[in-house]
Formats: sequence, structure tokens, C-alpha cells
Amino acid sequence: MTKAMIAACLLMITAGVTGCGGFLHEGPTNQRIKDTTGLTVAEAGATVEHNFELIWPRKGPVEIANLTLPGTGCRTNPNSLMSEGPPWRPRYTREQVNPSPEFIDQAMANLAAMTARGFTLVPSQRPDNDPVNRLYRDPAGYTVASSRDTSVGPRNEVRFSMTASAPCAAE
Repeated sequence: MTKAMIAACLLMITAGVTGCGGFLHEGPTNQRIKDTTGLTVAEAGATVEHNFELIWPRKGPVEIANLTLPGTGCRTNPNSLMSEGPPWRPRYTREQVNPSPEFIDQAMANLAAMTARGFTLVPSQRPDNDPVNRLYRDPAGYTVASSRDTSVGPRNEVRFSMTASAPCAAE
């Protein structure tokens, strides 16, 4: 769906006009995921856990209980424009405040190493984007990413985040 269609729909909703549901991509159903990929939240969560362990600069286990399970919904509610599920996209994110340059260098090297596992860098569409902000995707739809926010809060902190996520998975 184009940004223009979304903007028009939001404008209509703000004005109290209904009927945008036909324009919104509501997403796959839980049954459709079961019938096509067969991927379950449990399987996807284990892969997300493993991928995150490979990219995070400090070695150590990721507690599966801390994964955002079921995660972000794969469907868009036409009334609220919020994500909902099932199905779900399991994901895990961790943040480091004021990371050292060595920490970021190791994170970038770990992300680049994911290319040996079939991940490819998705080019940024924003020319002003921080070069540390990267997204890699594999053919199955799993992603690993990094992002950096600078000058956050009253102390001008730098917040560096890494995320591993899965494609839509059924309950």
C-alpha cells in the first residue's frame, strides 16, 4: 500500500469518515501461515534467539523467555491501524547505552558475518541515515539489524540497539 493511500485513509478517519478497510492490507491469517510456510512461533523464536546470539558483541545466552513472543502482529487492524495477531513476528532487541567504538565495530563485524549464513544487506533508502543503522534479511524472511540514536535524553546519551526478528509465524 502506498504512503499516499495510508495518509488519505488517516485523513478520512480523522474527519470521521469510515470505509478505509478496503484500502488497508490486513495481512495473512494464522491459518494461511500454517498452510504455506508452516512456521510456528516456537520454531521462529528459537531461530531469533540463535541469530541474536550471533550478532550481539558480548557473548552469552539469550533467554528465550525474554524474546518478544509472540511479537509484533502480522495483520493491520483497519480501524486502529495497529498491528495484531495471530500470526506473529517474534523478535528480540537489546540496547547498549553509550557503547564504546570497539563494541560498535564488533557489532558491525558480527552483522556482516551473517552474509555467510545467507543474509544480505538491505540498502537504506535514507541518504542521511547513520551508517551504523543496518538491516540484513535472509531468504526465509528473518532479519538482523542495528540502529543508533544519538543525543538521547537530558544527558545526551547514545543508544545502540540490535534486533533479530522472524517472518510471520503461526501460533
